[in-house]
Amino acid sequence: MFSYYQRQCPAGFVPYTIKAGDTLAAIARTYGATVQDIINTNPDINPYSLRIGQQICIPLTLQIYPSCPTTNYYVVRPEDTLDSIAAYFNITPLQLLYSNYGIDLNDLYVDQILCIPVAPPPITVNVNVAERTLTVYRDRSVYRTYRIALENPASPIPRGRFTVLNKQVDPGVEMGARWIGLSEAGFGIHGTNTPEFIDVVSTSNSIVMSNKDISELFNLVPVGTTVTVS
Repeated sequence: MFSYYQRQCPAGFVPYTIKAGDTLAAIARTYGATVQDIINTNPDINPYSLRIGQQICIPLTLQIYPSCPTTNYYVVRPEDTLDSIAAYFNITPLQLLYSNYGIDLNDLYVDQILCIPVAPPPITVNVNVAERTLTVYRDRSVYRTYRIALENPASPIPRGRFTVLNKQVDPGVEMGARWIGLSEAGFGIHGTNTPEFIDVVSTSNSIVMSNKDISELFNLVPVGTTVTVS
């Protein structure tokens, strides 16, 4: 079990909690920042007398994506632990650790991006275009149900059985918060930055959800998941 801190930091920064033995120089090296960057971001900090348990914000200058050839990404949520993430994906905590070299087990943070080792998917997904529902099944029982946007008759959503091939965080304004690519060129599931229009505006030939829902679905659906669209 490890602790998890929720300090609110500006965009481009990550929270960090001071531990025994820490120095600003060591923290800066870990995150690719400079000591002065950390001091500028945390004007209340005393660089010569760090307090264990003190929470600070670290500016990110390195790519926050871990190396993940399969793009099987996961975005950390407030309630997550290393054990709970591993258990959901049917892997061991050690496998998860090996796929994310250098992560601090004692200090996961909100929106941290992890690489999940590919394993047999724990769930399946069914999409009913007419009823505008996307249903996630786990152990043959309904696990989650989401609302999807209207289909555009001029550009219909493909039907059939597909597989999740790739995943992307923040794919661009037109794709909303997340992209889940399926096994047909250009076809996938993505979010929208205007969820208020999801019930009145037809979509293109992809499956569109609110950013809130696609962000949750993104974490539930690993690469290799079967998605049936009818």
